[in-house]
Amino acid sequence: MGYQDILLHLSDDPRSAVKTDVALRLAQKFKAHLIALYTVPPPVVPYYSGEFVPAAFMQQQVDESLAAAAKAQAAFEAATAREGVAAEWIVTEGAPVEAAATAARAADLVVMGQPDPSPQEGILVSPAVGLLPHEVALSTGRPVLALPYAGQFTSIGKRVMVAWNGAKEATRAVHDALPFLKAAEKVTVLCINADKSRGTPGADLVRHLARHGVKVELANTVADDISVGEALLSTIADRDIDLLVMGAYGHSRLREVVFGGVTETILDAMTVPVLLSH
Repeated sequence: MGYQDILLHLSDDPRSAVKTDVALRLAQKFKAHLIALYTVPPPVVPYYSGEFVPAAFMQQQVDESLAAAAKAQAAFEAATAREGVAAEWIVTEGAPVEAAATAARAADLVVMGQPDPSPQEGILVSPAVGLLPHEVALSTGRPVLALPYAGQFTSIGKRVMVAWNGAKEATRAVHDALPFLKAAEKVTVLCINADKSRGTPGADLVRHLARHGVKVELANTVADDISVGEALLSTIADRDIDLLVMGAYGHSRLREVVFGGVTETILDAMTVPVLLSH
């Protein structure tokens, strides 16, 4: 099992070069075909502009967006040629979420960026830039590698942590992440506040992964004074983790009660790349 097709989502945002670099290295690592999907957003109308918006104002945004797309394409094609990576470029002016979800269904892995968690007040954020990895994971059933908004990621997947609660979403995430897990120097399966009445939580998964040749260890911990999401972030820092693997859960009130809004906590404050599956 491996990743044969990697989809990279790009848009006119300052982190495009970082995302491209990560996707290129992953394509080389897994000998995968790299597909760049550039989503051109619809024009943004300022809420204070009133009912009438001049056509010239709208057309200017379109022209600027298409010019940015052409510039991004030139940079992407130069980078893939330099690195010898088989690649293709797709640009779409459709709704960003739908376009990304459609393309993702024909890929093994999707690489996306975390939207800026603290955008400057008064700055118009393009819907293409603010595309949520969580949305794509939930709507496609494909694994999404979300990259934090800040930082450089020269190493992804040497020290991996699996957030394990036994749920079907976590199970899917583990198996979607197997190419990373098999190549890792060390994998930690972390169970937080797990029920120990039926034996050691996570032990079956550790044995299963070991049979796949994964260098894996089990860790169980209790989070009394902090949330599960905060406990995950703390453990990531303590163990120098460079990739988190976890299930992506929906936003219903019931799920937020059961799982403590873990997905939202991680995606709001992520410090390392996160592989999400639903």
